[in-house]
Amino acid sequence: MNKIALLQDLVAEPLAKLGLELVDIEYKREAGDRILRIFIDRMGGVDLEACSAASRAVKDLIDDAQVEYDHMEVSSPGLDRVIKTDRDLLRFKGSRIKVKTLQAYAGSRKIVGILHDFNEEEISLLDQDENLVKIPRDMISVIRLHPDF
Repeated sequence: MNKIALLQDLVAEPLAKLGLELVDIEYKREAGDRILRIFIDRMGGVDLEACSAASRAVKDLIDDAQVEYDHMEVSSPGLDRVIKTDRDLLRFKGSRIKVKTLQAYAGSRKIVGILHDFNEEEISLLDQDENLVKIPRDMISVIRLHPDF
């Protein structure tokens, strides 16, 4: 089991007991330090208090599992959060997203529109002209929420 999968298994349940959803975990090196980032969410969003409670709930579990890190951060996934799972796609159906593709698709590597539907093979969105654009999943590198500002 890789480190990310181990961490997901370790922290998902304690976070759920706090009414929090584990969105993602990053474990990477930055400026020589090992950074562990845990992204959480819940309906209505998370605040500093929720992040602090989550940090307290998982820190000892992570330390007991002997996962080495120099800094641990717990935060919301942000307004432009990454959409990774079918559950995320279902949750954000009807939301504005940006899809980055591995190679040009429909004339661009970045496609912005309203998430319309998805299945195992593709996702579909309505572009700015309300044209339905279907993008094969195997061409997608990342999907993010793309809020209007």
